[in-house]
Amino acid sequence: MKTLDVVSICNALVDILVTATEQDIQTLGLNKGIMHLVDDARQQEVIAHFKNTKTTMELGGSSMNAIRTIAALGGKTSFAGTIGHDAYGEHIQTRMKALGIASHISKVDAHTGLCFILVTPDGERTMNTSLGASCLFDESIVPEADIKAAKVFHFSGYQWANASQISAIKKALKIAKEAGTLISFDVADPFVCRNSRQEFVQLIEEYADIVFANREEAHLLYESTPEHACNRITESGAIAAIKLGAEGALIGKGKDRYTIAPVATTVIDTTGAGDMFASGFLYGMCQGKSLEVSGKIAATLASDVISRLGASVGDKGLKAAKAL
Repeated sequence: MKTLDVVSICNALVDILVTATEQDIQTLGLNKGIMHLVDDARQQEVIAHFKNTKTTMELGGSSMNAIRTIAALGGKTSFAGTIGHDAYGEHIQTRMKALGIASHISKVDAHTGLCFILVTPDGERTMNTSLGASCLFDESIVPEADIKAAKVFHFSGYQWANASQISAIKKALKIAKEAGTLISFDVADPFVCRNSRQEFVQLIEEYADIVFANREEAHLLYESTPEHACNRITESGAIAAIKLGAEGALIGKGKDRYTIAPVATTVIDTTGAGDMFASGFLYGMCQGKSLEVSGKIAATLASDVISRLGASVGDKGLKAAKAL
């Protein structure tokens, strides 16, 4: 019997968000709308640029965003990752405990991973990530018992960063497969998809039961339209969840297709939209909802999170999602 809903291994990060202008993006020499992997010196340079600007802080990391939202909805979750011996690491542990997330956190001799996010007036987010301790996990942190006890093991393309992380994820995938735990894969970002396209396609074919990708990621994976990408994913036996932004989403399983309408809102900040979509979809599936209803829950959460600054859904959004 499965006693957990979703378990994840992910880069444990702290997100720091700041409102920025187009001029800020240009001055800092950033490519708008993508994730930049930066070293500590570059991260401090970006932070210093906004030293007099108000910031907000929250648990970060793609899969962590999904896990903490599922927990906020009442789902039973578990998370494994690595942090440093510092205040940011303490923040992660404190927030996880408050949310009721089962913790498999290890501390290593490096600073806790930090993602500094610039949000421009159009709601687009430009991320600057210094991974620090977050990318130093290996096979030793894999929570084997929790993976076996979970309905879903969820991870993202961001974990394809180095050999030790990849080895840990592959170990987790084998455990999940043998235990009958569904494997959920979020491509997560065009940057990582572009660098690891062949590995991701192979991973989908060999392991994935659920695949999340946005329009650009789907194009990078299969060099075609969202519809074609959906077909390719379902042909491998997985459920496809193709996120289409303002056009909603396309869900596919086998020959069945469901068009999920977007939930109208005013866009403030797109940070975490994809992660919230994944959280809603996985929560719905774990609650025994249909794919279509799970898609509607996903769209509801994604709509709520982009209407506010930061990657957290408000109480109203959580209530609306649970009512579906």
